[in-house]
Amino acid sequence: MKRTGFTFVELLVVITIIAILTGAAVASFGNTNIKSRNARRLADIETIRSALELCRTEAGSYPLSIYTPDNITCDSVVYLTSTPKDPKTNGNYSYTRSSATSYTISCTLEGGGSCSFSNP
Repeated sequence: MKRTGFTFVELLVVITIIAILTGAAVASFGNTNIKSRNARRLADIETIRSALELCRTEAGSYPLSIYTPDNITCDSVVYLTSTPKDPKTNGNYSYTRSSATSYTISCTLEGGGSCSFSNP
């Protein structure tokens, strides 16, 4: 009498291989998400910086705040209709106006580090 099917050892080997491949895929996917959100943060900082430079060129100074009322406005002209927020926490990026002609904008990157842009 001949039996067909898989032995317990064969099933155990296949399940182990699938578990290892799944673990590697999950780890790789997590790193991809972190890199994507960090790239988004850097792009957001550049978008804000561009709007701030347009604002200063037209109005002669940087705005006091970029989140009140959640857009970049100088002399009643809106330069950015919706100020970007952090892609993971939905929190505001740090903006500090030192004077009418200088500011610093920064964010915290996942995995350590930070991004910052200062204008004199």
